[in-house]
Amino acid sequence: YTELLAEGSSGINAEYGDITLPGNQCSTMYTELLTEEGMTMEDFSGSTGKEFNTSGVYRNMVVKPLEFDCQVLRYSNEMEKLLETDLDRVTGRSFKPTNEGQRTALHLTFSLPKSCYATMLLREISRGRIE
Repeated sequence: YTELLAEGSSGINAEYGDITLPGNQCSTMYTELLTEEGMTMEDFSGSTGKEFNTSGVYRNMVVKPLEFDCQVLRYSNEMEKLLETDLDRVTGRSFKPTNEGQRTALHLTFSLPKSCYATMLLREISRGRIE
């Protein structure tokens, strides 16, 4: 079943009361496991399954960020402005980064779907080695 987890959620999600199963083969895997135990998803919904009821949907284990871009910036003074701000754009202030110095900064831009966290992405990026 390990290969199923890597597929992520695709297709239509199956809903049972407050539980939404992923729309891929994981749903089939859950159903098969419950059948082996003499149970169904309906056992977890409504008043009969109140003590076992869980609500929510499953999250993807792996999500690829959208519109990902990375820029390495060089600077020397920690108070130096590295990027043009929205205020610069609105007021028409010109900004030209020096991109010189002994220090290095990493500027990331990306988009993630709901219930995905940028802090997790940053944690994974910071584990790697940057040359």
